[in-house]
Amino acid sequence: MDKPAGISSFSALGSLKRNLGTGKVGHAGTLDPFATGLLLALSGKLTRSVSLLSDMDKEYEAVFRFGEETDTLDTEGNVIAEAPVPEYSSIQKSVVVFSGTITQIPPAFSAIKINGKRAYSSARKGLDVEMPERQVQIRSFELLNWNPPDLGVKIRCSKGTYIRSVARDLGLESGSRAFCRSLRRTAIGPFSVDNALPPETIKQNNGLLPVDFFQSIGVCVKTVPLDIAGRLRQGFPVSRLSIPLSSEDRLTLFTDDNGIPAALMELKNEKLHYSIVFDNFS
Repeated sequence: MDKPAGISSFSALGSLKRNLGTGKVGHAGTLDPFATGLLLALSGKLTRSVSLLSDMDKEYEAVFRFGEETDTLDTEGNVIAEAPVPEYSSIQKSVVVFSGTITQIPPAFSAIKINGKRAYSSARKGLDVEMPERQVQIRSFELLNWNPPDLGVKIRCSKGTYIRSVARDLGLESGSRAFCRSLRRTAIGPFSVDNALPPETIKQNNGLLPVDFFQSIGVCVKTVPLDIAGRLRQGFPVSRLSIPLSSEDRLTLFTDDNGIPAALMELKNEKLHYSIVFDNFS
């Protein structure tokens, strides 16, 4: 789905749950309320596969405003520091630092848990929150345009990367200050926002079926005879079934001869284990 600005990722699922007629819907990769763009949602038993999507690289387009830094590192906060707007040449020199593995400090206004509490909960109360450093990967960092004091950028990065922190750190590296004025997620792994729809317009037939979904993220799909597929749907002991095993595939979706899913299996210690059983298919 293409999440609009002004609502949380959780709230964006509301209309989807109503349209699908189920409360079992989860999203992969939270977007801040001020941000827009691609939000992937899984329903039913596929909610167990959220981690497969959360681990994928993500791509963002953002606008960084130089000359000011806010406490939230976005437009919703209060200005806490000011500095001269840097020359574009200074930004160009500084951006090379943000490549490959970098260390960043996440925003205090984030959902990261510190001592069992969401960091933003303490930050909103005016409490000092010490955020631990983390290492993330910047796959690519493209400067799109420079309209002082605003810089347009496109960034592809690993999970856990905070673009708001990149804005702050690029501002400091350039001898200035900066915050993220706008943020739009354009891709997660192989999925693009170009194929996304507003949450309220999504119907059941807009989504991917299990087989198409798993194939799109590179999970191996194998066909087994109807009788074995039936036993898989019943959670039959794997050791008593003749199932093709490949040490190259950590995850395998087994379907019957008609292409209907039976079970998603995970390979651990050279043995197959059930991950998802599609027992609602006959």
